[in-house]
Amino acid sequence: MDKSEVIESLRSLHYLSKAINSTLDIDTVVEEVLSKTSSLMGSKEVIILLLESDKTVLTLHSYLLPGAEEPQVKRFDKVKSFDHCLVHKGTVINLSEIVPEDDYCRYLEKMPMLANMVFAPLEIKGEPYGLIGVLNGKKNFSVIELEIFCSLGSQAAIAIENANLYKSLKGSFLHTAEALAEAISSRDPYTGGHIRRVKKYCEKIASALEMDVEEREDLRLASTLHDIGKIGVEDAILRKKGVLSVEEEIAMRKHPEIGARILGHIEEMRGVMLGVLCHHERFDGLGYPAGLKGVDIPLFARIISIADTFDTITTKRPYKEAIDRVEAISEIVKNSGTQFDPSLVKVFCEAMTEVEEGISN
Repeated sequence: MDKSEVIESLRSLHYLSKAINSTLDIDTVVEEVLSKTSSLMGSKEVIILLLESDKTVLTLHSYLLPGAEEPQVKRFDKVKSFDHCLVHKGTVINLSEIVPEDDYCRYLEKMPMLANMVFAPLEIKGEPYGLIGVLNGKKNFSVIELEIFCSLGSQAAIAIENANLYKSLKGSFLHTAEALAEAISSRDPYTGGHIRRVKKYCEKIASALEMDVEEREDLRLASTLHDIGKIGVEDAILRKKGVLSVEEEIAMRKHPEIGARILGHIEEMRGVMLGVLCHHERFDGLGYPAGLKGVDIPLFARIISIADTFDTITTKRPYKEAIDRVEAISEIVKNSGTQFDPSLVKVFCEAMTEVEEGISN
């Protein structure tokens, strides 16, 4: 490796570090690790194996194998212990060093490329976390190449672990939010399962719109919490079996603003908060609380409005009967351009029609 190659490798490592530390989305982190490893090590094939808790099993976490079929081996049992990168040996790890011979032969029968793969340990604070492997016919790596490979492994391990921890924490937060929303909605005995169903309909629209992961998570949270403001509405109003009086309707209409005030204390949830605040706005400007019109209404709110209404009219209440899904879709279409965003109505109807066809087939 000459001077220019060393400089280029260090530059690539720096870019990798910036890329994987600029996001906590696990899919993005893994994609960056795979692509940058491929570039740095001059290999089109890269795999990441992670140790299970007992440290004796490696499982396939992710891979970059252009043109190849899905890997036939996804689990490696009875793994021998390995610690830090073996730079002092002048070599990297070969799979044959850490699995029993009989198992190794069996793995090769299913994935012959493993014979030509070399691995660097993924480690966190000196503890083994997994392996990152590349397909390379080169038998002797320079010390610099080994150092780069090992540094890459160390950075990758920390980035993947941080992203996994973040994903776990975010999942816990979402489950807590869902539990809170369900607890609040349980005050109204006539809307059982409303939160869950509205979230499901919103997810169908998000999928049809091909929203990215972050947008989907925020929409999921906004749809889950869209009625959180009802915590500030009296039980007598929420539990009333008949049609609300004018005064009661005014009190009920305050719940989007109450919910927005609750979420407004969390800066990171501004997009979520707007979805909650505006989900009763109408496309023609006759909604509340601000009388917003058209695309001035935040996208999340326009989506939740359709999902919320669809579930409401397909759910039986003491003062009204539920209508069937086909009739409900027709009702949504009838109010396209007045109550609802026409483009989103089209998306929703197509998504629901696909569901109905799937059921009938």
